[in-house]
Amino acid sequence: MQQPTGVARPPLEQEPGNLQVLEWSGYELEALWRAYAREFPDEKVKFTFMTTSPEGLAKVRVGASPDMVHPANAYVQSYVDLGVLQPWDTSLLTNFPSLSKGLLPAGQVDGKQYMIPLDWGFDAPMYRADKVEIGPDGPSWSLLYDERYAGKIAWYEHPTENLVIAGWEHGFQNPYDMTDEELDTIRSFLLEKKALVAFFWGSNSEMENEFAAGNIWISYAWSDAWLRMKEMGLDVVYPEPKEGRMAWVEGLVLLADTENYYHAHKFVDAWASKGTSLWLLNNYSYGHANMQIDFSKVDPQLVTAFSLDDPTILEEPRTHVDRYIPRADLYSNIWAEVKAS
Repeated sequence: MQQPTGVARPPLEQEPGNLQVLEWSGYELEALWRAYAREFPDEKVKFTFMTTSPEGLAKVRVGASPDMVHPANAYVQSYVDLGVLQPWDTSLLTNFPSLSKGLLPAGQVDGKQYMIPLDWGFDAPMYRADKVEIGPDGPSWSLLYDERYAGKIAWYEHPTENLVIAGWEHGFQNPYDMTDEELDTIRSFLLEKKALVAFFWGSNSEMENEFAAGNIWISYAWSDAWLRMKEMGLDVVYPEPKEGRMAWVEGLVLLADTENYYHAHKFVDAWASKGTSLWLLNNYSYGHANMQIDFSKVDPQLVTAFSLDDPTILEEPRTHVDRYIPRADLYSNIWAEVKAS
């Protein structure tokens, strides 16, 4: 195997193997990296887990040293600034040419591919159509702050997301980098609206159980929650808010001190395959960066609801793809103040 110029690395056969991946719960399933498992049947991939991208970053910051991490794209810059990543050699990835060209920049810093974009999905205010009345202007992120539904609303427990959502709802130009004055407005707004919220959810299952039981009618949600609620027979809507949906993009980053450079490339290449793309869509209702699949094999509800066959679906202003927040620490401090009030 050819070594990258100027870099001395042992060949794959001399690497220790037994990859370690800091992952999301549910992404440890072999169906998502089956090609790797078939090529290395004796390898044992070890997974540790995070519940948010900031948590994953914090674990690495204090000494965790997996071979790879699976963060949201908004946090790739922070990993690079920490000095713990190396870029991928995309020439080693057979599936790289099949990945959406529109998503590749989400994993780039200074022109280098530090993250291979893999999975993506929407954020939207999911609601019960039989319980919630929508005005003539259509659904809006303002549903999360609607006083008519006090006690029936859930927000996502995240250090920056709620400030960004409120920024879009307020019509601010760039909620990912708000001015001091805008942040003061959002702080006051969230402190006022917090009283309407039944709870802040930290896991999908927590929110879904309460939604299915009828204890909440409106919640920040990901697309997979909408599918499961529909399967339960609920009259549930996953809208395109008038301010635009938000979207997350995630992928694998490669730690600088990994001893499994080539194993890691094999693993991410398996994740990037169209087989994984099809499995992810049909089982988790998430989009995948590999769009070279037969959409006739995908639930047509998903294709229609998420415009999976529309190459412009992730473009502004229809969709706001998450991005780096320069003052994330300040956002987090404001959110901590809101929670503690």
